[in-house]
Formats: sequence, structure tokens, C-alpha cells
Amino acid sequence: MGNQLLAILRMVQQKTFMPVFRTGMLLTLLLYPCLSKAWQTSPTAVTGIVHAADGTPLSGVSVKDASGKKGVFTNDKGEYELMVNSTQTSLEFSYVGYFTKRVKLNGHTSINTVLSADDKNLQEVVVGTQRQSKKTTTAAISSVSGKQIENLPAPTVDQLLQGRVAGLDVQINSGEPGASPTVVVRGNTRVSQNVGNVDQARALSGPLYVIDGVPVNPEDVSGGLDITGTNYLAGINVNDIESLDVQKDAAATAAWGSRGANGVIYIRTRKGRSNKPEFRVNVYGGITKQPELLPTLTGAEERKQKLALIKEYATPAVYNALPHILTDSLNPQLNAATDWQGLFYRNGAVQNADMSISAATDNVNYRLSANYYNEKGVIEAFGLKRYSLRGNFDFRISPKFTSQFIVALSRSDRQRGRKLRTSDDNLPLTGSGIPASFYQLNSFDSLSYQGMYSKVRNQNTDGWYSASLTLNYDILPGLRFTTMGTASVTTNNRDYFMPSNIDAIKAGQDDADAQPSYAESGARTYSNYFLSNTLNYAKSFNKHHLTITGSQQYNKDISKYTIASAYNLPSNDIQTVTGAPQQYLAASSDYQQSALLSFMGQAQYDFDQKYIVYLADRADASSRFGAASKWGSFPSAGAAWIISDEGFMKGTRNWLNMLKVRGSIGKSGSQSNDYYAPFNAYVINGTYDGNTAISPSYTNGLTKDNLTWATTVQKSVALETQLFNNRVSLVTDIYDKVTKNDYFTFNLPFYVGYDNITANANNMWISNRGVEVTLITHNLSPKSKLQWNTQLNLAFNKNVIAKLPNNNRTFVIDDYYGIGRMYSVGQPIYEMFQLKYQGVYNTDAEVPVNPITGKKLTYFKGNYAVQAGYPKWADVNHDYDVWSDESQKGDQFGDRVATGNPNPKFTGGLVNDFSYKNFSLSIISTFAWKRTIVNTFQQQQFSQVWNYASPYSNIINALASKRLPSLDGLNYWRPSESAKNSNYKADFPSLDPYGPNYYQFSAFTNMFNEDGSYFKIKSIILGYKMPDNIISRLKLKGARIYGVIDNIHTFTKAHVPDPEAVNALGVYTGGMFPVPHKVTLGIDVQF
Repeated sequence: MGNQLLAILRMVQQKTFMPVFRTGMLLTLLLYPCLSKAWQTSPTAVTGIVHAADGTPLSGVSVKDASGKKGVFTNDKGEYELMVNSTQTSLEFSYVGYFTKRVKLNGHTSINTVLSADDKNLQEVVVGTQRQSKKTTTAAISSVSGKQIENLPAPTVDQLLQGRVAGLDVQINSGEPGASPTVVVRGNTRVSQNVGNVDQARALSGPLYVIDGVPVNPEDVSGGLDITGTNYLAGINVNDIESLDVQKDAAATAAWGSRGANGVIYIRTRKGRSNKPEFRVNVYGGITKQPELLPTLTGAEERKQKLALIKEYATPAVYNALPHILTDSLNPQLNAATDWQGLFYRNGAVQNADMSISAATDNVNYRLSANYYNEKGVIEAFGLKRYSLRGNFDFRISPKFTSQFIVALSRSDRQRGRKLRTSDDNLPLTGSGIPASFYQLNSFDSLSYQGMYSKVRNQNTDGWYSASLTLNYDILPGLRFTTMGTASVTTNNRDYFMPSNIDAIKAGQDDADAQPSYAESGARTYSNYFLSNTLNYAKSFNKHHLTITGSQQYNKDISKYTIASAYNLPSNDIQTVTGAPQQYLAASSDYQQSALLSFMGQAQYDFDQKYIVYLADRADASSRFGAASKWGSFPSAGAAWIISDEGFMKGTRNWLNMLKVRGSIGKSGSQSNDYYAPFNAYVINGTYDGNTAISPSYTNGLTKDNLTWATTVQKSVALETQLFNNRVSLVTDIYDKVTKNDYFTFNLPFYVGYDNITANANNMWISNRGVEVTLITHNLSPKSKLQWNTQLNLAFNKNVIAKLPNNNRTFVIDDYYGIGRMYSVGQPIYEMFQLKYQGVYNTDAEVPVNPITGKKLTYFKGNYAVQAGYPKWADVNHDYDVWSDESQKGDQFGDRVATGNPNPKFTGGLVNDFSYKNFSLSIISTFAWKRTIVNTFQQQQFSQVWNYASPYSNIINALASKRLPSLDGLNYWRPSESAKNSNYKADFPSLDPYGPNYYQFSAFTNMFNEDGSYFKIKSIILGYKMPDNIISRLKLKGARIYGVIDNIHTFTKAHVPDPEAVNALGVYTGGMFPVPHKVTLGIDVQF
């Protein structure tokens, strides 16, 4: 660290210190007023009682004076006593789940007050790192309380945010316990050129997480080599969370500067609330069931359809010599009806147990919690166990000196079946990997398939350990200095072994054809050190309120890993790498570190809580850039006007409670994922004169030492309204977000020597424009015993590429499935680029003829003359040959066109909460509209109709042994029907096993693209709060019984089980881990 600090000091001596100097001067001017001498007054005691609306005393309510520097908590009778410097100040009463209330003393020393409950619309948010009244913020921030997500059966909190925040798009791509969903705030902002790596494409636009003031970038935590693939947030117990604030615009994320370009999710964990120790025990358990699977054809019906297909296309000689598998229906070995999908699924289970103890006194606030979570996946040998401990401690050492100490320890044990790191597929159930149902399941087949789970050892262990210490000192009234230091360590370990006699792809073959044994062992450690020093000044005089904050931060992270692997172990009883012969061993290790130095200043002023102005600037220096380009400056500004408080609005106050307009503009940034991005790489390449030889890495490409920050400029305006005594709340945000100067790898001519060069693409702009709507309604009278509240979150986002390098030249990258991903101005990121399917040529006369040559249309550069039964693909360039690459006219992309956008255009959620006496019911739904997905599972099944076998009899044998999709009701082209009827119209191409079906049924056409829109009933939560007479008889403080049903039903037109469970690029393979149904029952007791 010392070397890093010396390097930073050298930078300050150079010209690069200008952004820091400018920020420092701004802080000096802003903080000057606080240096004047404060008035000295004698303290006065103010007492009172705080009640809920139903008259119940509220224990643990925070009571503070206007400066926010003096505060106490109410006792179990709702009583408080607070010493104040002036009886003309105001008191602020705040409590989780209730409206924050401010009461002016006006000379009184006894204040009793009532707080109104508001579980939906939390009235305080975190702006940057500071808590602030939601009314006076200029930022776009949405909040979710811990009560709304507690006790839901999910191992990670990001899954539970789905549908709860407008503009936060959470797509649960996999139901594997501990997996990471795709999380995007206001659209994808960055481009991945490696579309084969779905995890990278998903992570590039992911938000920053801040946990109790400590920033965590999951991309850095799992960067380099992701050893276990476990979601970083799996280390956090959901029931430890107090609230989450989703910071969306530039004013909200300004405090995080270069890290806030993709949005920020700020997580606060729970603290003590009662002045007496409170114990809480919460336990739930239940079952997980496999979801609906794809309908499958088995037994006699499969044989019937295959015989009809072969009879349609085969010659009489071939048809009369069919294999026994299709004709010997009496043979028990060939007359099964095996549904291969059922081999891998089971009913799983989920269990969770929490225990906590907490208290809050004038001098000490603490909460200690322990958690155990265990989920067995619905696929064999998949599961997650988590053990976690967390302690939150606040100490008032003196009237001016306070401290907070937080420690968190967590470990997870995760089984992953046969899966290695980032592979999409958990199952060998791709469309080309399923046998026919006729086969009896013999011992070898069982081992080949089920052994991938029962015999493979794939143990993944993750650890998360962190500790943070915060010290606060009140220098003068209103002036506070805060310093915080944090150290966190993440460890990932994997032990993997696959025996030699297991190979699911070659089921039914001899042992000699199986793959050799394989062992792998990997360990990775990620360490993060964070130091923050903050000076905050708050002053109120008359109707003026001023808050000024200056901060310095230093962040260092270290990543290191070691991995070793081996093939051909001498015995399946030897399952470690060290047992392998030397020639089959491979090993590698890595060590990386980076540092970030930041200075930040922000100020907010409001007059009469009616006119609000906000300014901020942050300067960041990153070691991931060259010496001349380390620094970046990220300013932002915001303003708000509470129109409803104006005098001319008096006539509306009987129905309009608040009308507020706000806006913001600002710039944030992103640094490279590569710790050593500006430095060229070298490789060890043999020996020279007996010594190790080192040479430039030409394949890794060149980099530029002036590589610098990618920037995102965002503009946002919003209108907030509350109507009819706060029974209706409507927030509408409009934003324009542009990311510029992103990192891009350009190919170089062969004569340069290097393959490519990585640089800032100055002319690459990604634009996201959208509208967000949050509507909250209290649908019944407050006096009604039955209460019904609704929250609708709706977001529209238009993602387009606004500029590209090389004069906006379009380029295409093909993904793993052969689907082109087009990057073109005016099109969204990852737009699908395919041949356009237009139906079937039913007769030869329908095939277009080139008027110049007199020849019919061809496919694949003239290799196939199109005839009746062929798919009809659009000849976009009119050269009478359809294919996907360069045409005879020299068109770069042949006949491919934009065919679909995997990014949803509309996303949102609908939450309905009901309560009647002691009963409560919540129904949570989510939806996504206007999204294209590709069903490669079905595509691969149809491609099995054709194969390379020769002679024709072997083609029939191969067709008979593979499982085809159900042909029931499928109007595929039949030569017999075409011969009988000149007006014959088929809806699907020919399935002739002797034709060129291999390329006809490929993913480079949009034939298997589908509308991936869906509406999902996500969760139903039913609770019962035990009556007070039973609670008092049992000498408890409270008890609640609850049940949860999760992943209930999905409404969709797509021919896949769950259109949400596709990868980040919109591809459904059939082998991904399905999202299971869950049913749990639990009890929550406080005493």
C-alpha cells in the first residue's frame, strides 16, 4: 500500500492534480461558514410519548433535534427524554415502516405525537452515503423495506427486488441455488464483445452495491477467473436487511462518481430498536418442486409419428427394411416410454432459521444475528447451504463522540452437479442430446446420465468476511467528522472430479468411448480495503437549511487465484490432481491489485423545504489507467420545487397533499475491468541460451497508455404527486442516459504483428431513454377493517447504439449458437441478426427465377437449388442466392437483417397487499413485454431429422434413435399432399431426412425466434399475527405464522416452460436450471 500512496503523491506533484485542486477549493469555500463560533446555550429536557395511530405506544422510535446530532430512542412505553439547546428547535421522530414526522417545539418542553404507518412509501432515503428526507431530495431513489422481502424463500436479495422498483430490471435466468440473476438499472450501458461469455455480458451493466456504506462491485469480486460462480449476495441473510435504496440518476449516485454509472443499490442492515433486549427467532421450511417441463412425445405415439414421417419421404425399399426399434413393438427392450427429463429432477427442500438479539439504549445500540439457510435444488446434486453471523454495534462514547462497528461472517457450501464455472447448461438435455423414448434404461445409460450428478464431485465453498469501524466526532454544533475503515475478504474454493466412465453425450456406447477422468482444484481470494474520511456540516436558520459534505476515499483491492487440473487419473479412487501422470497436469496462478483515490464535495440548500438545490463534484484517480489519464471528474447538479406548498395552491390542499417537480443532470464513469489495462502483456516463450525467454504477447493485442474513463451523462426530470390524504401516490420519471468513450478492442491488419488493440472508443455511444411510473394506492377507507393497498411499477426503456467507430460502421459478432449479434447505429445492444424466415415454398413454381441467368434461387452460395418444401428466406440483396455471409455482390452481411431485441421494452411489477384484523395477504406479480427469445432447444430437435449418416438405412437408424419434437398438429410440407393438391399450403418446411435439414433448421434464421413477453404471478404470502391476549399469556412481544407460495404461474405465448429462464442474450437451450415452485411455512416470534 505504501508504494501505491507514493505513486499517488507523485501524481499530485504533476499537472494531474488540477481536478483535485478544483474540488478542494470548492470544499474550502463551502465549509468556510461553519468555522464561525457557535452560540453556547444551556440544555433543556424535552419529554413525551410516541403512539401509533391505533394508540399503541411505539418502542424504539428515534427522536432527534433539528441538527440530527442529539438523539434518543423511546422505551417500551413509548416514552422519551431528550436534552436540547433551544426550545425553539424542532424534533424529528422516525421509525421504520412509519412516516417521519417533524414537530416544532415553540417553547414547549412536553411533546406527545402520533406516527402514521407507511410500509410502502418509505420517507427517508440514502443519497450517496447520507440519510435524507425523501421530500427534500432532488434525486431519483426508490426504496424497499426489509419487511417487504423478509421470509421469502430465496438465497439472494437481488432476486427479491424483482418487480418492486420501476427502472430496476431483474431477470431470474436460473433457478440454481446461489446463481446470479441479470440486474440492470435504466438499461444496458456497456457492450460485451465476448458474446460467448454470457456471464460477462450480464455483469457489464450491473449496478454497484453499497452495504452499510461500503461499496462492493460484484464484477470485481468474481473477476478474473470465477472459481465457483456463486452470487456475492448469497453471503447476506435477507432477514438482516433493514432497507434497500435504489439510486438511479446522477444526483443520487454522485457520491460514488466513477462507480455509479450503472446505478447503485444501497443496503442498510438492521439495528436494535427497543431499550430492552429483544430476542427474535424466525424459522421456515418447505418443499421445492420442479416447474412445468416441455411436453414430450413417448412410447407408441413417438413410434407412430416417426413411422409416418419415414413413410412420407423414404423409398419403398427403405421403408420395408426399417430397424427393429421402430417395428418390434413386442420387444420389452424396445417398447419403453422413457421421459428422459424425469431422470434428473426431484422434489427439493428449503429450510431457514434466524436468531437475533438486539437492544437500543442512550449509549449502546446493538444487534447480533445468526442464520442457517439450506436449499436442495430440484436437480440431483445441486444445492446451497449458508451459515452467517452478523453484529451491528453503535456506541455513544461521549455527547460528541460516537462509533459504529459492524462485523459479518458468512460461508456457503454449494453443490453444482456437473457444471463447471460459467457454462449455461446444467443438464445434458439440449435438443441434440436426448435419445428416443423406446430404450429401456440399462445400467450404463443410467450411469452415463444420472452419474453426471451422483458420481461427479463438484464441491464449491465460498466465504465472506468483513469488518468495519466508523468514528463520528461533533467538532461544533452542526459540524461532524466521520472516518470509516473497512476490510473484507472473499474466498472461493472448488474441488471437482469426474470419473472416467461417465460421458452423458455418448450414452449407449462402450466404456472405451467415454471421456477420461478429470480432476480440478481451484482457490481464489479477493481482498478489499476501504477508507473514508468525511466532514459534514448542517445548519438551519429561519427557513434556510444548508448541508455541506466533503469526503476523501481510498479503495484498494487484491485478487489472486491458483488453479490446477489433470486428465487420465490412474484410478477413479484417486480423485485429486496430484494423482495424475505429469504429462496430463496443468496449473496456473495469478495476482492482481488496483487502487482508487477519490475526493468528493456536495452541498444542498433548501428554503422553507420548498426550493431545493443540490451540487456535487467528485474526482477519482485509478491505478487501472496510464499516468497521464488516471484522473476523472464527475460533477452533478439537481433542483426541486415543492409546488403544493406555494400560497397559490391553498385551494387544492383538501385533495392535493404534495406536488413536486425535480430534475438532475450529471456525469459518472466506469473503469476498465482489467487491472492492468494500459500495459502491454508479455508471455514466457521457451528458453534462450539456457534462460527463460520472454516476448510480447501478440495475440493479446496492444493497449494504449492513455486509456481512461468511460463516462455516462444522465439527465432526469420527474413529477411526484400525493393525492386524497396520501391515499394515492404517483411518481413519474423521464430520463436520458448516454454512455460514451467505452473500451473496445479493434482488429489490426496482419502486417502489424499484433492481432488487435484495446482503446477508448470515442465514437461509441450507448443511449438509454425511458419513462418510469410508480403508482401506490390505498384502495379502501382508513376506517375499514379490510385494507387493500396496491403498488404498480412500470418502466419503459429504449436502448440504442447512438454512435460507432469507423464512421458508424456496423459490425456483427456471432454467438455460441450461431446467432449474429449486430452492433449498428439505431439498433439496441445484442440485437439479433439473422436470415428472415417467411414461410415455405409449397411448389417449384413459387421459387423465384433470376431473369438474367434463368436459374432458380439458390441457398448457401449456389450449393442448394431451392425447391418445393424448402424454407422461404428473404433474398434481401436480390442476388438470387440467400446466405449469411458476404454475397456475390460483396455485401458484408449477405441477407441477414435485424430480427429481434433480447432486451425487454417494458418491465414492471404489481403488488397487492390485503389485511383484515390479524390476517395479511400479499400477491406479487412481475412482467416483461416486447422481448425476443430464441428457442434453440426446439431448433436442435428439428435439426436431428437430418444427419451425416450414410447409407440411407443408417440415416433411418439415427433418426429412430433420437427424440424428435412432437409433430402432432404440425403442418409440415409433405410431397404426397403436394402431388394431390395444386393449392396445397404447408406451414412448416419439409422434414425429409435425406434433405439439407441441417442448415434449414439452424439458429442463424429467425425461424425459432419467439415473443418472450410474460406475466408471472410470483409470490403469494399469507400471514396471521397472534392476538394480543395470547401473546401476553405466552409472555411474548409478538408472534406471526406465515406461508409462502413462490413461482406460481407464468402467462406467455412462448413455447418454453419459462421465458424468463433464458440466458442474458435471450437464448433458451433446454439445459438451464429451471426456476422451481416453492411452498414454505414459518413462524416468527419476538420475546
